[in-house]
Amino acid sequence: MSVAQKQDAAPGQFTAATTTTSKKSAILLPSVALMLALSCLFSPATVQAGPVDDAAAAKHSSSSPLFSLPPLNWIRTHLGTKSPYPHETRPVGHLKDTPKGYELVQLQLVCRHGTRYPSADKSVGFQKMTDRLKGIKLPGFEWIKDWPSETLYPPARGNLLSVQGDADLYQIGRRFAIRYKTLLDKYPYDADSYVFYSSPKSRSKQSGYGFSVGFFEGRLAEDSGSAYEKGVIGKRPPVQPVEISMLPLGLDKEMAMKYACPRWLESVDGQKAVERNNKEYEATFKPELAQRISTILSAGAKTPAAQFNLTVKDLGVIQNMCGFEISMHNTEKTWCRFLGLGLSSSKDGKSKKDGKDDKSSEAKDLFLKLEIADDLDDYYTYGPGVPFNRHLGCKLGTSLVESVEMALTEDRTGAQAPAAGGDDDDVPGVSRAVLKFGHSETIMLFSSMLGLYNKKGVPLTANMTSEQYENREFRASNFAPFSSNMAFEIYRPIAPKAPKLRRRQDAPAAAPEGLIRLLVNEVPMTLPGCGSNYFCEWSTFKKILQLTSSGCDFDGCCSSSGASGASASALEGGEVKAAFLKAFEKRADPVCLSIQPVA
Repeated sequence: MSVAQKQDAAPGQFTAATTTTSKKSAILLPSVALMLALSCLFSPATVQAGPVDDAAAAKHSSSSPLFSLPPLNWIRTHLGTKSPYPHETRPVGHLKDTPKGYELVQLQLVCRHGTRYPSADKSVGFQKMTDRLKGIKLPGFEWIKDWPSETLYPPARGNLLSVQGDADLYQIGRRFAIRYKTLLDKYPYDADSYVFYSSPKSRSKQSGYGFSVGFFEGRLAEDSGSAYEKGVIGKRPPVQPVEISMLPLGLDKEMAMKYACPRWLESVDGQKAVERNNKEYEATFKPELAQRISTILSAGAKTPAAQFNLTVKDLGVIQNMCGFEISMHNTEKTWCRFLGLGLSSSKDGKSKKDGKDDKSSEAKDLFLKLEIADDLDDYYTYGPGVPFNRHLGCKLGTSLVESVEMALTEDRTGAQAPAAGGDDDDVPGVSRAVLKFGHSETIMLFSSMLGLYNKKGVPLTANMTSEQYENREFRASNFAPFSSNMAFEIYRPIAPKAPKLRRRQDAPAAAPEGLIRLLVNEVPMTLPGCGSNYFCEWSTFKKILQLTSSGCDFDGCCSSSGASGASASALEGGEVKAAFLKAFEKRADPVCLSIQPVA
């Protein structure tokens, strides 16, 4: 079984999965089948059979146009939101760096759904593009004639979770089960302790279930005093059933928040000003790329009708086909290779640069440009490029604060500390894990509210230098691939050993104390405003959240009639923050951020 090698790691860094075998790392599971499943979990990604096999590719390689693609594993990490989840590089191991004097009391997870099928519209577009190109006679691309578009991407399965998507969330769930074993051991499953939420989309609900299968594998809930399952009639299910809650589209303000915000739908989504940078950047290379491919495809055509004329829109279809071929079938040998026809080196094996053989570099440059173009689109549609986008993540932040404070203020018997004048029966139970499953925009909008990829405050624009693009903070390939996730670990000071009396109901409540740590795609990340330490004081993080959420009047700012309070478009820097804090403290009319792009 493939297991992990230990590495010298700084706080927050853990053991990474490799293919080295070690008895010490063996994990005992109740069945051989589960052992085999877990061995797959720790192995690098298995290459799945794509529509074009290696033998077929090799057969035509000598007569193909001369160009070379970057390695598959490199392309996999530069496909924006279509990038597959990087399981093979994720850390595996128990939580070992809990701060001294603290204990983990809660886990919060916000997760995107796993790898899915393209939408029905895109699938139909794939079929039409394949039909258009079936007549080309180009060495190395004979496969297009028999490429089974309708079989691989049937429109009837549009946007549904794929088999790879099932595997994605199961594997993440297994790694979380290992990392948080102590939490799971201390707090066995019940529907109040482990709360699952999902957007109403089937791919998100199915992803939540897939995660639960991995997270609770080998763990079945036990009724109090029923360790031997006394009185159970029949066989119990092989996995722990879980409850997954959701709200209808339009009412869900946390997982599918864009559909619940009329002002965003009217004033941000698809607007020319929002798409301007993306269109300007695409214009610098896509028309020429389309023309080059068209010229190669039309070589030898005897009549104008026999010529091919690919448009920039057509390139978008082919780019999507390339992305799904890699994310679903792990192959670059079909449509990703087709994109390479547009390289200058595809004609003579040389790049234009000083006549040197720089084919691989030029191919990488093409995929980097495609990635930047996608990032420019997402940066303004869902990211910090439009200040108003920050409002859409505030409900998710508010619910996180409420749940965390319950965990930090519970008494040491495991019950929630009663509020002044309250009744124990009125207090809901403390959740040990709150696990939410949504979409790429869920990750992006929440990240924008937290300021995770705008720490330097440098807008992403269409006219930046190569160095600026290389150093940009906003890279969807890194933080929003399929199955991307944000995990918040909540730590509370360990209670003194001496007995502690419960607080009187009329006594003032002390401010919750604790630490919070963020992991993005299972790797620790510092929170803005918390310095260089991964562990941030809860009180500090809460203040930052209050500043960025502007008091979180989601309904007020999302009203289609516009902002219900003063506009922040005319405010600068510290004035904006001061207005945010004032609005939060006094619960005044919200300061709704501008819908105008920052550049």
